[in-house]
Amino acid sequence: MSSRIFGISSVLVVLLATCAVANTYDTTPPSYPTAARDHRQTGPYLPKELKLMWRNEEHARLKAMPKAERKGWLKAQWVSMSDQQRQIKMAELRKKWDSLPDSVRQRLLERKREKREARRMHREQDSMKPSSSSRSMKQ
Repeated sequence: MSSRIFGISSVLVVLLATCAVANTYDTTPPSYPTAARDHRQTGPYLPKELKLMWRNEEHARLKAMPKAERKGWLKAQWVSMSDQQRQIKMAELRKKWDSLPDSVRQRLLERKREKREARRMHREQDSMKPSSSSRSMKQ
């Protein structure tokens, strides 16, 4: 457990150290329109990049919980907050997100897209496989 905490803290130290370095490269606009995702910021939902930051922040606590309990923990925390608490949390997470270098931000979002695509492909493959009952009938 202490090695996990040490690993997570070392990753955070590296990320904070890279934040100190000024990024002089031009940033490219995201491939998806910002207007399409801005509607979520005004509603009760947390934007995906801020949810990603919050999940990284709470990683150790979530791993310590039983799997069934951690499934909807972040969402339950978000729903239980008052509007003022949500605004404070969003501002805190936005500040942390904005302090990351663009390359780190893009990599985090890309990894999230890759994982989502891999899960989608896995679900499609599972739905294409014959069920175990049909396999036992053939034998």
